[in-house]
Amino acid sequence: MKNNNFYLPSKRSEVETFNVMRLLSEANKLQENGRKIYHLELGEPQSKTPILIREEVNRLLRSDLPGYTPSNGIEELRIKISKFYKERYGLDLNHKQIFVTTGSSGAFLLTFLTCFDAGDKVAIFNPVYPAYRNILKSLNINVIEIGSDKNKLNYIDLQKIEKHIDIDGLIISNPNNPNGQVFDEYELRYIYSFCEKNKIKLISDEIYHGIEYQQRSKSILNFGENAIVINSFSKYFCMPGWRLGWAIVSNPLVENFLRLSQNLFISSGNIAQYSALKIFDCIDDLNLIVDNYEKTKESIFNKLSNLRMIKFDKPKGSFYYYIDISDLNINSVEFTQTILQETGVVLTPGIDFDQKNGHKSFRLAFSINSQTAKEGTNKLAQWLLSNY
Repeated sequence: MKNNNFYLPSKRSEVETFNVMRLLSEANKLQENGRKIYHLELGEPQSKTPILIREEVNRLLRSDLPGYTPSNGIEELRIKISKFYKERYGLDLNHKQIFVTTGSSGAFLLTFLTCFDAGDKVAIFNPVYPAYRNILKSLNINVIEIGSDKNKLNYIDLQKIEKHIDIDGLIISNPNNPNGQVFDEYELRYIYSFCEKNKIKLISDEIYHGIEYQQRSKSILNFGENAIVINSFSKYFCMPGWRLGWAIVSNPLVENFLRLSQNLFISSGNIAQYSALKIFDCIDDLNLIVDNYEKTKESIFNKLSNLRMIKFDKPKGSFYYYIDISDLNINSVEFTQTILQETGVVLTPGIDFDQKNGHKSFRLAFSINSQTAKEGTNKLAQWLLSNY
């Protein structure tokens, strides 16, 4: 019989598994068997997409919409995004530099393909969203991981990039997933100047912009035009699952970005794009949702801050706590597994975000409704007090 073992996966496809997806699968099975589950792992808004958008979908479904749209997105939406940047950041952007993409994931893939060749070196600051690392590795791009022994970077950690002036690119996440850190103006200016001086392509993930609790984040483009910004309609704009994001691209990259987009994605979804035109009329509603996140954040802090066996800071942005469990003598995978089985609370192990130090931390998401967050946090606190 002929041996079919030549159907083997490529080395580039051997990316790390998201541990949280395994936990989510287990949690769903427990839920199917009647167990009460508290989803504190989900990185998505639990508030519904604003009613104005849902009503617009009903209208669009009865209209004569075009099928495929331009590969860089419908012009009306790109102009809306440009106006949004003028109002929020004081930036004058040419809408021709804006690409509407199939989620922010599509924006990252297009950006990495446009900016880097196989063998290039791109730096990331840990802890960080794991898809950066995995997509880069699948493209045979070398990942340089810069981190801290703490759960967040300080200015000393930022200066570690001075040792890596030979890198081809740098990715920053601001506000950060998973720790909610927000770079201040001084730090952003330092990062931008370092990259411009050393001709390093700078990519700024600004997906959690709008979800801040002390002061509004600046865009990296406030410091100059030599950077790429990636954003999404999924978080602040409460449109998860619509698979709609955008990239703001430097002029020299626009033509190549477009050609890759035409070949890889053809276009983003038509209904999602035309519906999103209305989201910019919902800013007041979206800001109320952020106010609710802040109330939930404070409630969780009040419940957990007196527990001496864990350490954490209040997030300044995003909707996550990143909690240090290094005093518990248990790794984050085992910890989150045990918490799920014994309390029904689902958390994300830190190893997903930081392969060096993530075994000492877990992420807790508070984008869910406040009552579920309160109940889940109470369960977690009770377990910690009983076991430590």
